[in-house]
Amino acid sequence: MPDSGDSWMFAPEAEYERHGDVQDVVFPCGYTVATDGDTINLYYGAADSSIALARGSIRSLLAWLDANGHSEQAHDRRQRQS
Repeated sequence: MPDSGDSWMFAPEAEYERHGDVQDVVFPCGYTVATDGDTINLYYGAADSSIALARGSIRSLLAWLDANGHSEQAHDRRQRQS
């Protein structure tokens, strides 16, 4: 199993994500990318009782992964920057 980061990129926070058929669960179901090429629309299930939409910047998500991910490549980049 790959290493996981110290923080979550996508986790239950809202009441409807924390309370339902399955407590404290969010899971991606699909996505689209807007015509600007940077906005991701992530459709997700929440607590097995709701479907929701989260929007974000692909560039920002990749930057977060680069800073917080634990892949060997990200680790090497962080070491070179130190």
